[in-house]
Amino acid sequence: MYFKSFPYTYYSLDDASTVQVVTNITARTVLSDEVKNNLSLYDEYDIKDGETPELVADKFYSNSELHWLVLQYNDIIDPRFDWPLDTNNLSRQVSSKYANVNAVHHYEDNNGYYVNSTVPGCISVSNREYEDTVNESKRRIRILKPSYVDAVINDFKKKLGE
Repeated sequence: MYFKSFPYTYYSLDDASTVQVVTNITARTVLSDEVKNNLSLYDEYDIKDGETPELVADKFYSNSELHWLVLQYNDIIDPRFDWPLDTNNLSRQVSSKYANVNAVHHYEDNNGYYVNSTVPGCISVSNREYEDTVNESKRRIRILKPSYVDAVINDFKKKLGE
């Protein structure tokens, strides 16, 4: 559904010897700050382990094809990096990123600020703990209330010239 509304463009892979008409996937619309920040238009939701944008869209809008709306409403450009990983994928990512997942990533004071290891009372944060914290920070998202979905979709189509 998402790309059906996008305009077409001409594209050539061989210096214009042959040209194809393709969907212009570089087109982009932006939800206005007024829509995104209006507290009466959305609810907050914590993504559960293993949930995908498609599952969240189906859960709230009864339509998994509206996953793009969930992503766009939360300024998520690339769900591979901006959506929380499930437990297994997070473990794989951490293991592939660090030679020692239990090594010290950084030190924090009692307020959670990064500090030097010589600061009295500081605590060490391992690579695994750091990555867990980053991943968990991605769980809280905004869900556009279902009663406003049609209006946002119509605005989206209008912006793309449909």
